[in-house]
Amino acid sequence: MHLGYLAFSASEEALMLRNSHAFRIEMFVLRNDDSSYSLVALSARASGAGLRAKVQGPYQTRALAVAARSAIANELIARRFEVDADGHPFWRVRAQREIREVRNKRQENIPDCRFDPNDVYW
Repeated sequence: MHLGYLAFSASEEALMLRNSHAFRIEMFVLRNDDSSYSLVALSARASGAGLRAKVQGPYQTRALAVAARSAIANELIARRFEVDADGHPFWRVRAQREIREVRNKRQENIPDCRFDPNDVYW
């Protein structure tokens, strides 16, 4: 298996792609409330109408999240998208909102992993 990484800096905040139909995609690698990371992808027409969001993860390290972002970006480039290296992220606040929702759901669903012998013995 060959992994292809983009020539885009992994330290960059967002990766922006666009196509000839004025469609725009922004992908952010954001830290969760623990040491893991999530990939947040936002897409819409460049005008901003019809914004969609997709969150993927958690990834154990930032490098894994960046690798996932590169794999997705390579697939989009194969589908005639281009990296918008000169562009600025439009939807950073929306990405923060999406990751906050992930954090809240994780907080609501924390498992109780304490051992109680009464759970095993009657």
